[in-house]
Amino acid sequence: MLRRSSNRTQTQNNENTNQVSKSKPVVDSNPQRYTQSGSSIPNTALNTTSRTVLGIVPENALNSQNISQQSQFQSSQSESSSYKQQQQQQQQTQQLKTKIPVLVDTNQSHNSSIPKSDDILESTNITHYDQENFQSYSHDHGHDHDLDPHHHIHHEIDDDEDENADVDVDVDEDEDEDDVLADEEDDDLLYNEPLSPILNDSIRLEIDRVYTRFSRDTLDPNDEDTYDVTMVAEYGNRIFNYLHSLEIKYKPNARYIEEVQDDLLWEHRATLMDWLVQLHSRFNLLPETLYLAVNIIDRFLSKKTISLSRFQLCGAVALFLAAKYEEINVPTVSQMVYMVGNQYPRESFLRAERFMVEVLGFEFGWPGPMSFLRRGSKADDYDNEIRTLAKYFLEITIMDSRFVSSPPSWLAAGAQFLARRMLGRGDWTEAHIYYTGYTAEQLVPLAEVLEECCMSSETHHRTIFQKYSERRFKRSACYVQEYLHELYGTN
Repeated sequence: MLRRSSNRTQTQNNENTNQVSKSKPVVDSNPQRYTQSGSSIPNTALNTTSRTVLGIVPENALNSQNISQQSQFQSSQSESSSYKQQQQQQQQTQQLKTKIPVLVDTNQSHNSSIPKSDDILESTNITHYDQENFQSYSHDHGHDHDLDPHHHIHHEIDDDEDENADVDVDVDEDEDEDDVLADEEDDDLLYNEPLSPILNDSIRLEIDRVYTRFSRDTLDPNDEDTYDVTMVAEYGNRIFNYLHSLEIKYKPNARYIEEVQDDLLWEHRATLMDWLVQLHSRFNLLPETLYLAVNIIDRFLSKKTISLSRFQLCGAVALFLAAKYEEINVPTVSQMVYMVGNQYPRESFLRAERFMVEVLGFEFGWPGPMSFLRRGSKADDYDNEIRTLAKYFLEITIMDSRFVSSPPSWLAAGAQFLARRMLGRGDWTEAHIYYTGYTAEQLVPLAEVLEECCMSSETHHRTIFQKYSERRFKRSACYVQEYLHELYGTN
């Protein structure tokens, strides 16, 4: 038989203009429904007129130089049309600058000195501009701490007679000031004390008893996960035993600020985490990406000393690496360079990335708390309200220096424990002990610290509080504030 050629015109895709001739795809007007449960947006729902990544800024609109070059290519058109296009492009650039959080001044000159070696993150040259910039950002976002560790107060005395007359008083005042400073240092050390779960003989016996009762050699026929191939129920226990070993292997140094760093303070880390949460939300990345980026930052700073001027670059590179490890669609290098205010060119950013990867030994398999939270949620029949509230408690732990080296499995169990208590879901059962590996005695102290952090949300985690006050997170932060207000009478 002979095939007859059809007279109908075929649909063709023009690669140069990204437009489809003779036919037009149907675009879903609500692309947010594809982003639920961590799924990505299908190709048919993306914008066909410009190349976008995760719905953020197009790559060709990031650099003002590219915008000016495009305007030069259109010089053959009339002067009136080119003027209008330039005005629209300037307005677009201004809108982008107002939407994207930047720690540094985007109007700073690009001729600043940039290290040419591969260890760009290892430079210890700190500038006065970087200190002032970090201080202003910290003050605007609720971190009203003194960021200058070398700050001293000098008193000038003009008359020698007054100086001699007040010798005894000054000595007494100096002794009192020393006592006060010593007490403050003790309080700071106590506040910054790393937190870890307690383990004694009674807790160990209880966990062994629960494991003996619930463990079995065959799969449970009444469990829905048994019939789900993607859950690999036959390897579940082995997988999480391996994850527990990895959380110990990739644990950062809990006191790297005091022992390794010279220019950084814990207040600087809190400011960077606040900016990192905003950047993570702008790109609409997965929660696992945020926690892995925090772990990369802490592990890198536990091994290498960097200056305050390179601290924001360290955070941006860590988020870029975490996105490569966890995400399907990764932000481009141009976007990440723009996020740090174009202070570093593309080559310097890539050199910093290579340096960080070499320092960490290409090891990025740290298990985040989300994996353990999903495992523990099995005891709650995957209750969505408990998991959403627990996510809020988990995210505020990245702002506190006491949780730097805490096991993520313990943080996930504590967040689930506190969420169940606030929602009135009952006691911590043996099923929760089996799936999380922690008893109520180990989680009560952690829940008290998390409540303390929530009571000072304005100064402790303002950005995270605003994030979880939105409707998509069921306004979990507002619910916690109302709960604590009714329980403790706080504002």
